Amino acid sequence: MNATLPIYSLDSTTVPEFAKPLEFVASTHSLFPHLVTSRYGRHLQALLLLFIILALLRAATTRHSVPEAIPWTGVDGRTFFPRTRATLRSVLQNKEHLEEGFRKFSRHGIPFILPNLLTGPDVILPRSQIQWLLDQPSSILSQAEVNRYFLEADYTMLHPNIVRDTVHERVIRAHLQKQLEYLTDDIMEELTFQLDKSWGLDTEEWKVVPVFDSMTQVFYSTINRVLVGLPLCRDEKYLYHNSRLFRYCLFVAGLINLIPSFLKSLLAPFIMISDRYHYSYCAFKVEPLIRSRMEALRSSKKLSLEYKEPNDYIQWAINDTMDHPDPYERSPEMISKRLAVLQFAAIITSIITMTNALFDLVSSPTFREYWADLREEVERVLREEAGFWTHRGTTKMVRMDSAIKESLRMGGVVSRGLMKKVVTREGVRLPGGIHLPYGVQVGVSSYTTQRDETIYPDPNIYDAFRFCKRDYCGKEVGNMEPLSESTLEVTPAPARDMYAPFVKTTETFMAFSHGRHACPGRFFAASQLKLALAYIVLHYDIEPIPAREPHLWFVNSIAPPMKATLRIKRRQGTA
Repeated sequence: MNATLPIYSLDSTTVPEFAKPLEFVASTHSLFPHLVTSRYGRHLQALLLLFIILALLRAATTRHSVPEAIPWTGVDGRTFFPRTRATLRSVLQNKEHLEEGFRKFSRHGIPFILPNLLTGPDVILPRSQIQWLLDQPSSILSQAEVNRYFLEADYTMLHPNIVRDTVHERVIRAHLQKQLEYLTDDIMEELTFQLDKSWGLDTEEWKVVPVFDSMTQVFYSTINRVLVGLPLCRDEKYLYHNSRLFRYCLFVAGLINLIPSFLKSLLAPFIMISDRYHYSYCAFKVEPLIRSRMEALRSSKKLSLEYKEPNDYIQWAINDTMDHPDPYERSPEMISKRLAVLQFAAIITSIITMTNALFDLVSSPTFREYWADLREEVERVLREEAGFWTHRGTTKMVRMDSAIKESLRMGGVVSRGLMKKVVTREGVRLPGGIHLPYGVQVGVSSYTTQRDETIYPDPNIYDAFRFCKRDYCGKEVGNMEPLSESTLEVTPAPARDMYAPFVKTTETFMAFSHGRHACPGRFFAASQLKLALAYIVLHYDIEPIPAREPHLWFVNSIAPPMKATLRIKRRQGTA
């Protein structure tokens, strides 16, 4: 029985403004079903609410010092404690704060301070200072430290080394990117199996599907096909626990972030109980698989026997860590923990991206035209590839690429494109001479950059083929193809960036961050996202909707509508 008990009832007409963000916190009580349905649920909820109120007030008033010379956004100087109130409002009003800061400051080349309840105020630079940000060495400005602090990774990511020593990132760069052509058959087989199962084969009746939940089922199985292989990627109990591990990571990390430092090691394990429970089952299934692979590899080397290695992440990770100087890094336990973190990072971003792309397409006034053009492209590419789904074929799907890129431009997963932390004790000076002390976070906003009308005309309108319509002279390109490689070489940089595929990060498109720390898994993400959307376009009809539900914001994290549905039907002749 999935009963839910209200924590409290807030009347927005009587609650003080500073307390309104707590409505969001209250709404998350369903994250703890075992807590709220127990006999002590109401008492524990009251204690939790009291703790959160005290922690919020502490977080809003005790943070890193930032230069007084930099103006704040979201602050009303006519009220008492304006910065504290702005910081509390940042839980739900980060979008409004960013838009105000861009309008008042960034547009004029001025840095501003963005209130942030969870990690302290951020210094947001104008786009003109991005190159300066990229040029700073990691010994002065560290992106890794921002991620570690933002995710409270020492407590939430199963082991502190996972963020500090990114072994899994090296494995992705060395193996996954090079294997995309060989993995396409497996990816497509799994996508077909899961989409047919989730969306169905009925060509007569329309079916209502919860988009986020169905994409969760599809991508947890499909991406695990590449990470752990068959049969584990179809083990429903394993997928159940795997999909719930880190499910509320951002909320949990935010809660831990509010705890005083000296209490974190004591309280964090209790907050992480749910994740530890789900991980224990995942480890129960994965660690024996890793041990058997290790033993097979050792035996083959010892006896000089040929060993046909499985082509998946587990095997790549084993091979990569065999010579690691730290024995724990070579253990099944640590490989399993790194795998769990990678699963979360790779899968949740794909779920969010595909959910947003579908809603953006289906809610567009020109949806039927977009769908027909996308379908034509898929059919044409399949003919060119002799009827086979190939990685080379996905690189030809420029309309598909543009449709997903445009959705990422409109939303994405986080509002910041590039954020770093001052890690040198002496601090650092901005190009304008302002000194940033140790511990301050400084970066640029992808959200406002990607909604800048001087870069993207009609930035608040979803234009699926924005990135493949015209060349830099404004001339229509036949068949909506992008610029050729030879033309790109002599094309001015702004136009070259505009027509690049969405795996290319630029100063005006930072969905995967930008610079040397851009997401290494974006090439894999692009391939399987285009394959998934291509299969849906080719095999399903979808009823258009008048408007999509807005993105959900929690500080600087952005989510799609989690419960929204679409009406779909299998195309005739494709079942």
